[in-house]
Amino acid sequence: MTVIKFNEQQLEAINTYEGAYGVISAAGSGKSSVLLNRVKFLIDEKDVDEDDILAITFTRNTSKELRKKLEDMGYFFVNVGTFHAICMNILNSEGYELDGSKFIKEWQIEKCLKEVMDKVDVDDVMSFIGYQKNHMVGYDDEFIEKDCNYTKEDLRSFFKAYENYKDKNHLYDFDDLLLECLDVLREEKGKHTFEFVLVDEHQDSNSVQHALLKEWCQSGNIFTLGDVRQSIFGFRGSKPSLFMNLEQDWNSARIINMDINYRSAKNIVEKSNRFIRPYFADYEHYSDAIPNNQEEGEITVKSYSSREWEATHVANKIESLIEDDVPLKQIAVLYRNNNFPEFLEGELKARDIEYDIANDSSFFKRKEIAGILAYLRLAHDPNDDVAFEEIFKLRNFPLKFFSQRWYREIQKTAKEKGLSMFNAFKQTNFDKDWLDRNASIFTVRMSDLIELAENDTNVKELISKVVKSFNVYGFIKDRYTNPDDAQERIESINVLKSFVKNNNLEQFITYVYSATTQKKKKKEDAVQLMSIHKSKGLEWNYTFVIGIEDGKFPSDRGDINEEARLAYVAFTRAKKGLYISEIGRGNRFVQEYGYLEDDKNE
Repeated sequence: MTVIKFNEQQLEAINTYEGAYGVISAAGSGKSSVLLNRVKFLIDEKDVDEDDILAITFTRNTSKELRKKLEDMGYFFVNVGTFHAICMNILNSEGYELDGSKFIKEWQIEKCLKEVMDKVDVDDVMSFIGYQKNHMVGYDDEFIEKDCNYTKEDLRSFFKAYENYKDKNHLYDFDDLLLECLDVLREEKGKHTFEFVLVDEHQDSNSVQHALLKEWCQSGNIFTLGDVRQSIFGFRGSKPSLFMNLEQDWNSARIINMDINYRSAKNIVEKSNRFIRPYFADYEHYSDAIPNNQEEGEITVKSYSSREWEATHVANKIESLIEDDVPLKQIAVLYRNNNFPEFLEGELKARDIEYDIANDSSFFKRKEIAGILAYLRLAHDPNDDVAFEEIFKLRNFPLKFFSQRWYREIQKTAKEKGLSMFNAFKQTNFDKDWLDRNASIFTVRMSDLIELAENDTNVKELISKVVKSFNVYGFIKDRYTNPDDAQERIESINVLKSFVKNNNLEQFITYVYSATTQKKKKKEDAVQLMSIHKSKGLEWNYTFVIGIEDGKFPSDRGDINEEARLAYVAFTRAKKGLYISEIGRGNRFVQEYGYLEDDKNE
């Protein structure tokens, strides 16, 4: 094992023993190593039994990494996990027998909510319900304020129907794991406690998690690590005040500032300090991060008139970094919302630059975009069975209500007669008049599209034909009841059209469809594209922060303090180079960052 030389702050955090401690760990301050070595200190120096230690991490990945490192050191019995994993283990030890079958599925949620209101934005409603549950608020209680597109009366109806559906069907959701476990802990006082509790990323804990910590750590030996400047999950119910005001909940809690940044160049650290400092003017324990690296990094801030221009110039810079032998995996592009990099994806594809996009959120895999591509593929090749399958399973007009039974019937006919799926579909006799009518509509309109493709119709016109013939706008409005989401999805069709560079349908399909077949397994050497939320805890030599634009980033629907913390997280991922871009000029976060190039006429 590599011997690490710790600084005084880190050693103070590692070598604490009994009592409550809040360690404010700046970006790049070695938090993970401190957590690992504190566990080692407790076991080796203080003879604490491994199973008397509970180490709580924020994500499953960090949990796996910590467990593996501990096992490599010979510690196999330390309790390690996320809040949810620990709660599930406790509940199962109490006879709950929880497995995948006990958790409510997406289709069940949709079915339940649509019984209350036919057209419902499931994501919006479930975000609200989860937020309330994370604050330990039920459907009969006074709601905690949260931005939502429904009235409180509607939300109460949704919430009640959802909870009743789960109770009736003996189902749980992941928020229930925490609430149910809390009930068990309170009923069986002292049964599931630990002598020492360590909590990573405590700035993102919510009310339920805070209550769980009180039950688990009745000894008062709690050790929390976090950085309120990086608290970015308030929309889920996290309360950074629980970390900031540790002394109020744990008697004689001691605060340790671990503020030396080992990650980033001097100017990247200092300019990030200057940006975030005003948002913490009243926090008594605030301390600027101190750069260990005294070299100056490259920082640029540029303005662009549109996302298309931004994508072109960001891709140019990425190409220049590659020419300077920068490994692709050391380049990242971060953004506020998943639709921000759509033009950049097209640029990277056109230049054959490998990229990996987090959470499978590629522009080309959006339902409506993937659907349009499937229609185009079937028009180009009527024997493309995969394209037919994608269209059938899209559940779009006029095949919206065709059951999976009919797909299996078409598949059987195709196999028996040696036909393509589309030709088998045309020969299928459906058992209801409305099915026959809709099948006829699909056949006629698809045949028209095939004929247009054979006649080399302009690709942009083919896309417009697909949108009109198969009511793609209606599909979007049906699926995304939030007007802003629906409009953004509709506009994405024009983005798709912007990728058409010539009038060759086959070349266009090859160009864009290859992006939809990227392996889900993370690419080892590729430019990383991901949301800022996803980037938390990661670092790269060269980081692009794109799409800063008032109303979008900072979002006009978000809390400005959390939006600023989100920007701070993005800025502090960079080690050597930070490239910030805004759409238009005079955007708030660029002004507050206070560093502009003379040449901003892009």
